[in-house]
Amino acid sequence: MLNYFEMAASQIRTIFRVPRENPELVEAKLAAFTRQVPMMYALVVVNTTALAITFYGTAPYLLTVYLPVAFAAICVMRMLSWLRTRNTTLSLNQAVEKLTGSIIFAGILGVAFSAWSLSLFPYGDAYSKSHIAFFMAVTSIGCGFCLMHLRAAALIVTTLVVLPFAFFFGSSGNTVFVSIAFNFVVVIGAILFMLLGNYSDFEKRVNSEKALRIKQAELQLLSDTNFRNSNIDSLTGLPNRRNFFAELERGIVNTEHRGGGLLLGILDLDGFKPINDIHGHCMGDRLLVEVADRLRAHLAPHVFLGRLGGDEFVMFSDQLLDPDAIVEAEESIENLFDIPFEIENIAVRIRCSIGYAEFPDTAKTAQDLFERADYALFFAKQHKRGNAVRFSAEHEADIREASSVSRALANADLDRELWIAYQPIIDATTQQPASFEALARWNSPELGNVPPMSFIVAAERSGMIGQLTPLLLRKALEGAATWPEHVRISFNLSAVDVASPLSILKIIGIVQQSGVKASRIDFEITETAVMGNLAQATEALNALKALGARISLDDFGTGYSSLSCIRELPLDKVKIDRSFISKIETDYASRLILRTMIGLCNGLGHDCIVEGVETGEQVDFLRREDCRFMQGYFFAKPMNIEQVGDYLHSAQFSMLAERTAS
Repeated sequence: MLNYFEMAASQIRTIFRVPRENPELVEAKLAAFTRQVPMMYALVVVNTTALAITFYGTAPYLLTVYLPVAFAAICVMRMLSWLRTRNTTLSLNQAVEKLTGSIIFAGILGVAFSAWSLSLFPYGDAYSKSHIAFFMAVTSIGCGFCLMHLRAAALIVTTLVVLPFAFFFGSSGNTVFVSIAFNFVVVIGAILFMLLGNYSDFEKRVNSEKALRIKQAELQLLSDTNFRNSNIDSLTGLPNRRNFFAELERGIVNTEHRGGGLLLGILDLDGFKPINDIHGHCMGDRLLVEVADRLRAHLAPHVFLGRLGGDEFVMFSDQLLDPDAIVEAEESIENLFDIPFEIENIAVRIRCSIGYAEFPDTAKTAQDLFERADYALFFAKQHKRGNAVRFSAEHEADIREASSVSRALANADLDRELWIAYQPIIDATTQQPASFEALARWNSPELGNVPPMSFIVAAERSGMIGQLTPLLLRKALEGAATWPEHVRISFNLSAVDVASPLSILKIIGIVQQSGVKASRIDFEITETAVMGNLAQATEALNALKALGARISLDDFGTGYSSLSCIRELPLDKVKIDRSFISKIETDYASRLILRTMIGLCNGLGHDCIVEGVETGEQVDFLRREDCRFMQGYFFAKPMNIEQVGDYLHSAQFSMLAERTAS
């Protein structure tokens, strides 16, 4: 029994309290109450005035003038107070306090008006007494409907009117008033049933809207998360590649409508990969974040900054079109990398290369603009590493030439048009050719003699290098098959060859079918060709070494990964780039660097070959530094296969003459 009363008391408390734990319901109640309660007070004032007029002259002034005026004044003040609330934003606590106050005032209102109206009863005749019954019934019903969104207030008002009404008129002994009391109780009961049902529907609707808003918020959060995942780089927080292209397209359209121009820059970090490989991916990721933060803090708000992927960043602006401003921006970005990045107590120094292109001066579409900026970056990486390069008319001519080369290459009769030139590598101890490097040549009926760098790069970009390498290797080995057994041949492999197991298998098959011993072959690879996938490159080179061939690292010293290559790759020889020999007669630093590189190769047990030897002074210097193998125009220019035969014959005759003389 005690539990029953406790449950009942709990339910009653729930009915008569404002649900602070449900802010949305409180807000909805307040909004509805604010709209309807002024109407209720107006109704009470009108009905009170009408009843006071009915009893004016028969009842005392206290009941017909003073109290009605006081009631009306209070109602008007309450009405104005609620009207002002319409334009006021209340906190949850303020809203709860205001609604709680309304519930209390509803009780006071019900008691006061019930007592006042019943106190008029002794002063009236049959008609005026009926007006009292009508006043109490109509006013309570009207107030109940106006208060229906505040359930407690509606119940209090109707209860405090119905109970006195039913008791007073039901016990009057007058059949008419008893019938009215009974009828009023029945009607109020039905109305309360409807009001409670409407309130329940109101509460359910508010809670449903709340649940819907929560669901919408979850969906919006999911949508925002999906948008962020698809448009924001998760590592740096910068816009990603997809976002960049969308914004670039939008920027191009806006620029076309508004006039003016747009400057696009692609930034690539120089030396990032060795840091990533040596110190680990965590260090590399931290470095990328630091670079992004430094760029973000430096660039103006109108500059779009994004990350394309890897160590490439992109930026564009439609407000950097003045030539002086562009130069200043380029230099300021380059200067950002003068300061080392402090990561885990390690000072990391890197540089950046940047390619710029302008719209509409150099391109008419977003895709063309990106390709031209990318070409400018490629040019910077190849020729001006660590600097900014702006796309120019010369670059446009290079692109058109490359396009012509690609088209001609695709339509070429490769077997007939490609041929091999050979340049000897001299053994300084014997003064004899120890090897010949096979150099690809293309005599195009359409373009004439095409420089190797042009058509090799075009073949790599178009994917045709897989067709060129087997054909060139076969031709090179056909020539080498006619040479003495002690003369070796060097053949260059591209990055595509080294990265493809299928290409390596084809190369092995060609060697085995050529009749040339694999032990006579040196396969040359560059640093850039292997650093893209060092593990795959190592596996490919080991397969060639297992065949019996030797491996040479070409163009040593031109990249940031030189020492890593020498340490990690299965090398037999190292070819030092021609840029280090060209200035040794006049530049002490060049002599020191070259001396150090030769010593490094000798110390590691690798044969050292210096390219680009063109003077006797250079030859003498290399001999003094114990460099055994040399290659360059001082000894011979590249020659065709017939000239190789004559060259070998003259070399053998010269060596025989020297032996005879001795």
